[in-house]
Amino acid sequence: MTHYKHLVFIFLATLLLPGCKHHGRFDVDVDKISLNVPIHRFDKDLNAVDPKHVAEGLNGLNLKYGSAYINLYFNKIMQLNSDNNGQLMQMATLFLKDTTVRSVFRESLRQYADISDIQKKVTDAFKRIHYFFPEKKIPQLYLHVSMFNQSLVVDENIISLSVDNYLGAKYYGYKKAGVYDYLLYNMRREKVAPDFVTAFLMTEFAQPYTDKFLDNMLFRGKVMFLLSVLMPDEQPEVLMGYTKTQMEWCKENEKSMWLNIMDKRQLFSNDPMLSTTYFNDAPFTSAVSRESPGRVGIWIGWQIIKQYMEHHPKVTLPELMANNNYQQIMEQSSYKP
Repeated sequence: MTHYKHLVFIFLATLLLPGCKHHGRFDVDVDKISLNVPIHRFDKDLNAVDPKHVAEGLNGLNLKYGSAYINLYFNKIMQLNSDNNGQLMQMATLFLKDTTVRSVFRESLRQYADISDIQKKVTDAFKRIHYFFPEKKIPQLYLHVSMFNQSLVVDENIISLSVDNYLGAKYYGYKKAGVYDYLLYNMRREKVAPDFVTAFLMTEFAQPYTDKFLDNMLFRGKVMFLLSVLMPDEQPEVLMGYTKTQMEWCKENEKSMWLNIMDKRQLFSNDPMLSTTYFNDAPFTSAVSRESPGRVGIWIGWQIIKQYMEHHPKVTLPELMANNNYQQIMEQSSYKP
């Protein structure tokens, strides 16, 4: 009898494992897909450049990474003019000699000396992308240091992530740099892989600009749904960038949030400020309540898309992402929280 009790315990424990989430028809055996998605360590190589020999160092980086990425880094990320060689050498020398810069590099390289965990998550996600969207070109991924500038930069077949924006909420440099408290939670290692994948999805499936609240909400919902399929072992709150408490708040207040949107006739609004309020990072969603987390419009959009896909089991992921008839999706989702 004891033997069977052990079997039951093992079975239940397996069911309750926190990472076990299944998407049914979207399950993919990634081990059978041959694909490697390396993350290029430009951050390490730039840090290794000798400030006394910047010209030689940059030439070496240009040979290794190519002019497209070097121009992207210095022009778009660091906002230096790489076409003016003299100015570039002077500014790059000052940058690499700066004690604050060196400190940020040291901490970034210390925390990210080993990125094998991130590498595996990203590779598995892009294996699923390759499986569901074989026509999509897999991008080149990079890590760089930007001194807390924008977290991700996307160019043709390139996604580069500012690793210094993921040093953890307690990193002292963020307070000194004036980073808002509500942004700190997501400046952590767990967000690196999801942010790489999200950047790809937002670029590859970008929709034409619109102020329509419904369209924006369901587009962001589609991205979140696809992200959850591509990264099924990640907790939903990690993908959403919420704490567990924030996630629970959304679940408990889903109906009241939806009624608020309907009562205020926001669903078919064309007010651009409404989209900003519901979808942008903020300490809370002001159109809802001060107790709400920011970006609740994305979370609601995700729930609507989940319900739509549950009601339409034959809809494929490419069909979902290609469907921009958002009013039809809304109606056919039968969403009623």
